[in-house]
Amino acid sequence: SLQIHTPETSHQHKKILTSHLNSQPAFDNQPTSPSHYNSISTLATMGFSDMAGSNKWRAVFAAFFILIILLLSCLRTVPAAHVGIVTTAGTVWDTPLQPGVHFTSPISGVHAFSTKTILIDQQNEVPTKEGLTVTLDVGILFHIEPARAKDIYVNLGKNYDELVLQPEL
Repeated sequence: SLQIHTPETSHQHKKILTSHLNSQPAFDNQPTSPSHYNSISTLATMGFSDMAGSNKWRAVFAAFFILIILLLSCLRTVPAAHVGIVTTAGTVWDTPLQPGVHFTSPISGVHAFSTKTILIDQQNEVPTKEGLTVTLDVGILFHIEPARAKDIYVNLGKNYDELVLQPEL
């Protein structure tokens, strides 16, 4: 039912609440028993139902907002030309994620490994047998196989190129 609140009805509600707290009748034609005012439904029918309804909508909105945040925290993106290694609480998933958007646990992390061909080049000055210095340009082209990304992550870590390739050059 539609309830219209006017200054007169607001004044009546205040008077009813005040009389309820003081255990006195609000109007002369109202029952004098304090138990009459103990019912929440009695107060709700006097125009306080709109307050309970707004709190209900706030709770629904808050729950919906929290649900959206949780769903968005589960989204993970793996860029193009990469594979994603998923770790959850120290456990590495067996299958790497392909490029695209994926749902994972909110506590999971995704470590992206590039599958592009990478060039590492270095210039070295090396002495010869005759005592001369020769400059050598060395370059290595490499890429990781997507199926082996988990093994590389577990055994060598994210900076595998600094551990394996750089010292050899």
